[in-house]
Amino acid sequence: MPTFESLESVRAELPLLIWTPQSWAALAADNLGTFLADHAICEQQAAVFGLSLIGHYPDDADLVVEMGKLAAEEVSHLRRVASLLHRRGLAPSGKRGNPWVQALRKNMETNRSPMLKVDRLLVGALIEARSCERFTTLLEEITDRDPEVASLLADLGPAEKRHWQTFHRLAAREIDPERFAERWQRWLTIERDACAQGGVRPTVHG
Repeated sequence: MPTFESLESVRAELPLLIWTPQSWAALAADNLGTFLADHAICEQQAAVFGLSLIGHYPDDADLVVEMGKLAAEEVSHLRRVASLLHRRGLAPSGKRGNPWVQALRKNMETNRSPMLKVDRLLVGALIEARSCERFTTLLEEITDRDPEVASLLADLGPAEKRHWQTFHRLAAREIDPERFAERWQRWLTIERDACAQGGVRPTVHG
């Protein structure tokens, strides 16, 4: 049986303003094939997002290094999830809409620099933080039911924690601390409201 941090301790280190209902974990646990198939696509998209940031900001050496590492780790996660799916006779999901991510992205600044960069990075932080919380919430539900998936989530949760902290740190370099704190609080509120509409599908952010 894998060892892992308790859900309470993980949540204590996350900045999120609302927690995933346990009913979502029960739903995802009963539909692990759907969850894992969606999870594979999420890992792919996370890798692509990291690489896209390198393309947007090639002169930011710190960002290039960190996003290169993040993208490589996300690809390794994708390979691990894809291998698990293959062993179970399943395939990753096809391209699909993600209403929660769409709700975040529609609130991004698009006309001003450096706010677009800040917002891109803070959206990345929120995606990783929510994934960390979701993985740990599901982990507690399935530890005794599916040790193989539990082992996967026990490894990936801490990685998502590192990733949200990296995004947050990179964003904080761009504007003064007071303005950054206000911007981050705004994003946390947006994420809270978007998350309150979810928890009804057995997908990573459903």
